[in-house]
Amino acid sequence: MTPLEIAARTLYWFFLYGVLGWCVEVVYAAIREHRLVNRGFLCGPICPIYGFGMVGLLYCMRRMPSGDREPGVVTVFVVGMVLTTAIELIGGWVLFRLYHIRWWDYSHLKGNLGGYICPQFSLLWGLGSVIMVKAVHPLLARVGDPMPLRVLLPLDGVLLVFFLADVGVSTAAAIGLNKRLKEIDELRAKLRLSSDKLTEVLGTGAMTADTLLDEQKLQLALAKLESRDNAAELRAELTARADALRAKLRDVDLDKLGARRLLRAFPKMQSARYAETLASTRTALVHLRQLARNAKAAAQEAADKLRRNDT
Repeated sequence: MTPLEIAARTLYWFFLYGVLGWCVEVVYAAIREHRLVNRGFLCGPICPIYGFGMVGLLYCMRRMPSGDREPGVVTVFVVGMVLTTAIELIGGWVLFRLYHIRWWDYSHLKGNLGGYICPQFSLLWGLGSVIMVKAVHPLLARVGDPMPLRVLLPLDGVLLVFFLADVGVSTAAAIGLNKRLKEIDELRAKLRLSSDKLTEVLGTGAMTADTLLDEQKLQLALAKLESRDNAAELRAELTARADALRAKLRDVDLDKLGARRLLRAFPKMQSARYAETLASTRTALVHLRQLARNAKAAAQEAADKLRRNDT
């Protein structure tokens, strides 16, 4: 094959297995979490780490010194396990260095290395490599191998354009997530200061920023300030900061192609700089969604009651 055809077929298998890997991730998440989630760093239906892993494995298998025989199951298992684990380790480390976020974390599993890789998943990668090389790829090759270059080149070109655009958008989303976390962290710190002032004045237990996100609890706390000299000033300060934090969290929740998608895609994501803020943001978002659902249900109930009274 010419270098052009080799490159075209390599791209084809990269995209195909990247999409299949994304499908596996979605199914796996659906079984565990009982909901559909767009898994992966990119917005589109592709997980590049699977594409890199499978293409690398196919090239390794072709270059194994096995004479005319195909590599055995044990060879495929070992090579696949080592190769995919190495790709996962390098990919996780590079993403962490770029965005200061750990997108997946195996720290809770025994034998893990920095939370990037662990023996349990390495064994799964080895088993998956055997299934892909011995069963899946021969079937897909019957369609992919005969495909002429005049079809492959336009197909690869279109997919590559979308892929590069997706990389750009997703990179911006990851940078935006870090920016949002920084802003939320600063707002939480300011709200914590205001909460400490309120605690001092009222002589009550400490009130967390997350607790004060609840409008009813905030108003109950502020109501106790009526007889204080600086009630108006403290009320304005707390209300403004709580509103600002609530608005910033709603921005995150509405950002379906950015921060919100990444938070849903990586439920075990860890931030090196804003670990506490990331954890509290997840909790606060769930809390705000529940409050919104309760408000909607109450409004619907009031509307139904009004209609019944009119009739």
